[in-house]
Amino acid sequence: MTAVHLPVSERVLDKLADILFATDEILDMVRVPETHMDSRTLAVESLAQSVYDRVNDMMKTLSD
Repeated sequence: MTAVHLPVSERVLDKLADILFATDEILDMVRVPETHMDSRTLAVESLAQSVYDRVNDMMKTLSD
């Protein structure tokens, strides 16, 4: 359920935090030593890091 009584910026920050957390979990999954780092895994890591960085920047912008 969405807390409609909260300002839009706070609701957006909450959803961005969910994305940031999920992306961090993905990075943890692909960065364990047991993971075979083939070209697809490296691509996933690179894209996930890009998403993490962009979402983090968005959160900084909204919280300033």
